[in-house]
Amino acid sequence: MSAIYDLLVSFANWVWGLPVLIWLLGGGLILTIATGGLQFRKFFWVLKNTIFSKKSQNKENKEDISSYSAVMAALSSTVGTGNIVGVAIGIVNGGPGAVFWMWVVGFVAMAIKYSEVVASLKFRTKRSDGEYNAGPYMYLQGAFAFKSIGKVFAVCYAIAMMMCLLVAAGVHNGALVDNLAQANINRWASTIVVMILIAIVAFGGVKILVKITDKLVPIMSLLFILGACVIIVLNIQNVIPSLVLIVESAFNPVAAGGGFLGASVAAAIRWGCARGMYSNDAGNGITSIIHGQANVKHPVEQGIWGIFEVFFSTMVICTFTALSIIVSGAWLGEVQNPAILTIVAFENMLGIAGKMIIIIAVTLFAFSTLLSFVYFIGTQAKVLTGSTVVARILQLMFIGMLMVGGIYGVEKIMVIADVGNAIAIFINMTGLVLLTKVIRNETKDYFNKVDK
Repeated sequence: MSAIYDLLVSFANWVWGLPVLIWLLGGGLILTIATGGLQFRKFFWVLKNTIFSKKSQNKENKEDISSYSAVMAALSSTVGTGNIVGVAIGIVNGGPGAVFWMWVVGFVAMAIKYSEVVASLKFRTKRSDGEYNAGPYMYLQGAFAFKSIGKVFAVCYAIAMMMCLLVAAGVHNGALVDNLAQANINRWASTIVVMILIAIVAFGGVKILVKITDKLVPIMSLLFILGACVIIVLNIQNVIPSLVLIVESAFNPVAAGGGFLGASVAAAIRWGCARGMYSNDAGNGITSIIHGQANVKHPVEQGIWGIFEVFFSTMVICTFTALSIIVSGAWLGEVQNPAILTIVAFENMLGIAGKMIIIIAVTLFAFSTLLSFVYFIGTQAKVLTGSTVVARILQLMFIGMLMVGGIYGVEKIMVIADVGNAIAIFINMTGLVLLTKVIRNETKDYFNKVDK
């Protein structure tokens, strides 16, 4: 068992380096070309017709899920601890220049997310319970000339993703409980409360999920953004120099200073690209499942919300995190653990209030992620087996993992999640590249109608 574990660790460390980044960026560039650079040429149009459009919340009847509700549920998954902790890790390892490359790769991620959502709605089918079978499991079967091959890829994807989600339950709840422990909240108490709340969503289905995320995502995002804005305003004189530093250090090595050990351009690119892709989950296809529940008539109508999802997760939340760390000078301090760098930045500038903002924000971010994950794992089990009973069993296992992660921790098996996520990305990106013609045709069809 020890030898197998060591082998998995070695594989995870290797695959989450260049292989995953090349697969994601290469596939993203192909999809960008296939869609005519939609995320660039229609960027402001996308914002106007998504978050700034009142029509986005419309639905034909009260049982429907609007585009807005679908994207809020998707953001509850993508806006997580990685947007706070992950960005800090990127800056520590790659320097401020990592933020520039995070922005660059964010635009590539927009094409991936858009394509995932379009494919999800193109190949979705309605179930007897009123929800849709949607996401990679459905469109992977349509990506291959031989349906039997597509079915094998779809099954492998679903198994890998369910394996990943089970471990992620423990990881995220462990982070949530650790975070609340800083406020002297008992681990057992917080774990049990989370388990009860997640169970309500698990057995309430997608309609309960969107009712919660419609309110939770804006509140938790606004809380964090307001705190970051205060730090930026208090250090307003450092904003322009920090932006210049971000751009310059993206192309020039950053010298050591304070507790920062310095970083090469290669490190800036590697860590910036990694944080840019991982901050929005583009490539693993999981959030396309919830996008696939939206009541829209054309796949592209929801696809543009995928672009907004990446914009908000990476360009907005991650940027506020990065600026808070850089303008405050926290990245040059003596902090040895990058996981608490954002907390240090907030606490140094805002005192106990800053620390509480981060504790509350991280708690809400982790909780919202768990809300979406319990729905995703149930949906994957149901679409794979066609059995509601199997779906419930997987969701109960997910809830059980919340206790394991909250009380005992799951660091030793995190490698399983890393391997499962990597497999899901390779399968999903392969399917999307094979579907470029379908995605391109859907894009042309929709915008031909819009232009007329």
